[in-house]
Amino acid sequence: MFKPLSLIVILLFISACKPVVEQDSALQKEMPLPQCIKSQSQCEISTEIADFSVKFSQLELTGNIKSELPFIIELSQVVSKVTEPQLTKLSAYLEGKDMFMGKVPVFFEKGEGDNKFTGNSLLANCTEEQMVWRLWLTVESIEHTQTFFVDFTSQRL
Repeated sequence: MFKPLSLIVILLFISACKPVVEQDSALQKEMPLPQCIKSQSQCEISTEIADFSVKFSQLELTGNIKSELPFIIELSQVVSKVTEPQLTKLSAYLEGKDMFMGKVPVFFEKGEGDNKFTGNSLLANCTEEQMVWRLWLTVESIEHTQTFFVDFTSQRL
């Protein structure tokens, strides 16, 4: 009697889980539109390759990103300055500006038919009430590579 019951419980538990892809899609549908936040060091970044806009989105966004809550980073290519406007590579990571908290990789996905890239992330809680994070971005085109950063503040829950 115990084995069939435990098998039924396990099957019910597994069937209640959603695939990660569906969870990410549901998360992005609930999020407000990405925006520049007041704690952000810069919103528009001018590079040799292009001008970029960096925006954030979080369910409870109040000017600072809240730690331990998922958030979205949107990188938009505003104006291309090179003959080959398509980026060939985009890589990014987050790190504490004044306190080492490790490097948190951010993986971006390109939107269809536009110059927007979207990445999901989550920050660890800090002992301080607020912490400044640095988002490092490296963009590459066929002939150019450019690295730049944006600082922003997170608030402990």
